[in-house]
Amino acid sequence: MSDRERRLRTVDLARAVGLSTQQVRNYEDAGVLPPAGRTDAGYRVFGERHRDALLTYRALQPGYGAVTATRVMRAVHAGDV
Repeated sequence: MSDRERRLRTVDLARAVGLSTQQVRNYEDAGVLPPAGRTDAGYRVFGERHRDALLTYRALQPGYGAVTATRVMRAVHAGDV
């Protein structure tokens, strides 16, 4: 995460996209989000790209379903697309 990118706590990201904090953690674990940075204390730190990824996933999900949307997001984060 670059120094200029806005740093978001899990709760900040969850509120920004209308999810629970547990859902944000689950989406990271599932590969829907790129890996989050960590603070020295081990807390997750997200940025605008994580917010954009969640919004993209939520836009894909109604048309393609959760499984396909997850595969698309994983491919994007792996650089396969």
